[in-house]
Amino acid sequence: MKEDIEVGTLVISKCGRDRQRRYLVWDIVDNHFVLLVDGDNRRIQKPKRKNRKHIHLTKKKAEDICRKLSNNEKVCNAEIRRAIEELEEQTGEDLLNLCGKGG
Repeated sequence: MKEDIEVGTLVISKCGRDRQRRYLVWDIVDNHFVLLVDGDNRRIQKPKRKNRKHIHLTKKKAEDICRKLSNNEKVCNAEIRRAIEELEEQTGEDLLNLCGKGG
């Protein structure tokens, strides 16, 4: 079962020392791996390579980031951080509960 994943999708790490951390999908490497950024620990200059099995996809997508990337415009780390914060605010539910890791 392969889930459709797109650049700009908000994801939550399920495994590893970064568990429960929020990221945006920066690039899709292949069928198994994606590159993730959060604008803080994982900046655009050095995205995190993560197995797709180890992330939880949300239905949220940073449309402004996607638009800039499709227009070949520069995206900075502050914009990534802001986009993640805005996507978290838009949802009425705790994102950690989506992974079953809340509380």
